[in-house]
Parts: sequence; C-alpha cells; structure tokens
Amino acid sequence: RPVRVGFVGCGEHARMSLYPSLRASFGGSPEGLPALVLTQQGRGQPPLLAELVALADHKRELAERVAAFHGVRRVYADHISMLDGEQLDAVIVCMHPRRQAQTAIECLERGVHVWVEKPPAESVPEARAMAEAATKYKVATQMGNQGHANEGNRHVVEWVRGGLLGDITEVHSWTNRPIWPQGVQERPAASAVPDGLDWDSWIGPAPFREYHKGLHPFAWRGYFDFGCGAIGDMGCHTWDCVFWSMNPDYPSTVELLDIKGKSKETFPSGSHFKWTFPAKDKRPGFVAHWYDGGLKPEVPDEIAKDPYYLNARKDKNKPVELPGSASIFIGTKGKLFVEGDYGNSPVFIPHTFHEETKEQRDKLPKIDKSPGHRQEFVMAARGEKPIDFPGSNFAGYAGPLTEVMLLGAIAQKLGEVGGKIECDPVKRTILTKEALALASREYRKGWEL
Repeated sequence: RPVRVGFVGCGEHARMSLYPSLRASFGGSPEGLPALVLTQQGRGQPPLLAELVALADHKRELAERVAAFHGVRRVYADHISMLDGEQLDAVIVCMHPRRQAQTAIECLERGVHVWVEKPPAESVPEARAMAEAATKYKVATQMGNQGHANEGNRHVVEWVRGGLLGDITEVHSWTNRPIWPQGVQERPAASAVPDGLDWDSWIGPAPFREYHKGLHPFAWRGYFDFGCGAIGDMGCHTWDCVFWSMNPDYPSTVELLDIKGKSKETFPSGSHFKWTFPAKDKRPGFVAHWYDGGLKPEVPDEIAKDPYYLNARKDKNKPVELPGSASIFIGTKGKLFVEGDYGNSPVFIPHTFHEETKEQRDKLPKIDKSPGHRQEFVMAARGEKPIDFPGSNFAGYAGPLTEVMLLGAIAQKLGEVGGKIECDPVKRTILTKEALALASREYRKGWEL
C-alpha cells in the first residue's frame, strides 16, 4: 500500500516551495495535490507510491485551506494529535528550527519515518540527538537538502576524492543570503496576533515574546530565538558539496574574520568565518571559508583572466564577477568552481584545465545515481531500500553536517572578529567556554526536549 504521510507545517516555505516541489516530483493535478500517489509513468523515474493523508499546523484556518486545495482529508492542531489520530508511516516536518528537532524526535519515538526541512535543528545537542534517535528507533530519515541527489554534487565528490585537484588546502563558499532581515538592532513593537494563529504553540520551546511583524511566517530565519541565519538556512545546500567531498567531521577551530551589522537580536547582516579541519585518514588538513550577506572572496585569476569567462560577460567593459552563491576548491594541482547553491555545474578553472581533465574524469569510479531526493526517502520508508539509503539521513550525514554548520553560527553570535572557538575534533566537543554556553539552549517550561 502507499506510504501514509502526515505533514507538519503549512507556512510559506511549505506552501510556496515544498508542496509545489512535491507535485513536480510526485505528480498530481495542476489544481492541487489530491494525493501523493504516483506511478511516474512517462517521467523516466521508477514507481513511487505515497499518500498525503493529514496536515498539522498551529494556524487552523490556513491548514484547512491548504488541505482543501491539496485534497487532504484531515487537519490537526499539532503533530501529537495527528500521530494519535492517524496510522502514519512517515511524517514531513517543515517548521522553524526551534520546533523541528523536538517534533522529529517525538515522531521517531513512535517508529515513524521522518523527513525534516533544513536546518533540522537549532542547536548542536539537538542535531546530535536527532541522529541518535534515528539510529535507536531504526527508521528512515532525510533532510531536505535536495541538491544532495544532484549529479553535479556527485561529480564534485568523484573529482575531489579522485585526486584531480591534488591535496585540497582551502575551500571558499558563499551565499547571496540573507534575503530576510538580519542585523536588526531593536525588536519591532508588539502587535496583535493574527486571527487563527496559536502564537504560544508556534513559539514552542523558544523564550516567549509578544507577536510582532517581520517574524512569522518567513523572517524568523534571522532571529537568534528561532533561526540559524544564512549559514543554517543555506549551508545545508551551498556547503553540501564541501562536506560530502572532503568528509571533514569536526573542526579544530572556528574563527570569525569579518562581521557586518552585529546585533543582539538577530544574526549579522553579513559575515566571513572559517573552519580549520585537521588531517583525516589520507586527507591532509584544510581550511573552509564561509561568506554571507554580500561578502565574497576575491575573483581568482583562473576566472578573472580566462577568455572563456571574459567572453561570457554581458558588459565587456566590466570585470568578471563572481555569482551570488558558489564554492571554490583550491588544490595543489588546480581549482574547482561550483556555481550556485545545489552543486549543479562544477567545472575546473580555467576552462582549458576542465577540458584537459575530461579523459581523467571519465575514468574515475562513479557514484550511483540517485532516484531523486524524495524518492530515496519513500523507497526506504517502503522497505525497498535500507533505512540509511537516503543520502542525507540524520545519523550518517545530516546530523554531523548540521553540527559543524551551527559551530559557525555560534561564531556569528559571539561576534568577536579574530575570536576562535577551540574544539576537540576527536571527541567532537567544544572547548571554548563562551561558545559551549551557546551550543545548547534553555527550553521554555513545558517544552523540554
């Protein structure tokens, strides 16, 4: 029978991004998504069977409207009542990070397969607890960083591990986020809670605050109390190719190098920090840089002076510019440029180097193609594949990736340029007292994990 899926969260991302992407991946009528019951006939993908049977959201009116549009039969106020009222096989969780870890773990404890949107957790201990729970309850899990299923990310892993760049010494990654308010100096004035929104439940374990505009349903991403900033929102995407190909595990240090719009309320409007990773197995140590809020590395000569990129300029009177989001790997044999957030188009630079390596690239061992990010999850939930088949499962990948990203978010919260967070990469622990205090969080009474 189809996998019976419950969905937690009907916010802007779910409505505007996740639901449409499910429709595109799984089919359904143009008017809505009566059920995620798909055969994928004529789509060039293997059969996939899943059925969306229930929605849960703190805003009842919104949930009922979304359910009616998508043909979902039942609506609940929260995930617990949905779990109690339905015989679910899997749950998709799409909330702010302060709520996701707790929700996911409570679903895992019921033996339910869990998909969680990125970032899956707001704190380092939560990310680790999710990974441990997935292992303990032996269920399928997946984080919603869909680029992990792309062929481009697979090529990055194949080429880096195949030695085509030699030893990697540095990686630079940057994103065009935030596209929401950060660097906010004062909390906006309180205003009336919108009709139908259960504000107390939406806040969940976070410190209580009065409702104010510029927070729900989208801009919470930049606030310390609810989000993880640009690194939390996009690191799972933009930095995925780095974490997968380099397999860094825990850093020895994290250092903030620049900050713009430092705030006590939100993440900064822009920042630049770096992780220093020790040698592991046969891989030498390396440094990984992260930039956001418009900050970027310098344009390398392999792009700035390359006729291929010079001729591609729309305005021939302007120098070549780096795109809004990308990564550059620097190795002892050359450089690799991965444009965008999802690893779709990796190329060696300059372009002549890419052409010269074609024969070598073709001979490298290949990573198996993915049937699709959502397909991986449903196939594991159906028992067609092992529970760790999803590439971004909590225990084997998403949990460790999230922990390392959140170390960068802690450096942003501390906000001290030149300040270092010292870590023990073997024990995977934070040694710096001030950073350790920010690694976990206090839970509001009644919302403990």
